[in-house]
This record gives sequence, C-alpha cells and structure tokens, in this order.
Amino acid sequence: MTVPAELPEIPQRELRNEASRVLREVRSGQSYTITVDGSPVADLVPHRHVHRRAAVPRAEVIAAFAGLSDPGPTQRAAEGDELIDDSLYDPYDRAHRRGEFAEGSAE
Repeated sequence: MTVPAELPEIPQRELRNEASRVLREVRSGQSYTITVDGSPVADLVPHRHVHRRAAVPRAEVIAAFAGLSDPGPTQRAAEGDELIDDSLYDPYDRAHRRGEFAEGSAE
C-alpha cells in the first residue's frame, strides 16, 4: 500500500472539474491523493485486475482439510447446535431489539 504523502495531491474540485483527464491518467498508471480543504481524504490508484476463481478443484479442498481430525457424529451434533441460530426473528427488526416481542408472547 502506498503512503499518501508519496502520491501527488489533487484537490477534490480539480477531480470534479477534470474527471475524464484524471481517470485517463489513472488508467495509464498515475496515482493521486485526493484532498478536501488541503487535507488528504482518499487515494486514487489504478484498478488491479485480480482473477478470482469461480470454483476450487475438489482435490485441492480435500488436501486443504486433510490434516483435520473428524470429531465424530455426537460431538458434531453438539457443536452444530451451538453454531446454528434457527430463531425465526429478524435480527434487524427494531421492535425485536426494543424487546416488544418477548419469547412466548403472541404477536
């Protein structure tokens, strides 16, 4: 990651007024630190094209987990019960967070 002080600064106003030119320069490899009222707020850097796999080959997955031991069906069931939240409420529901819908009460 680059340090903002290493990049040439460009004011937000210039970025707004000259967006096409600035983006052409970024596409060609130039990077900038965007400033607002003289304070750095963001770095504008060229996009990295990272190829992400859509799938992992089965053999690679098996090799990755080969060193793990099988805890057995009883322990798996007990651990699974702790890890799975099968409640029917929406965790983002404001009424639930305020406690208006206590367990066992009719809605």
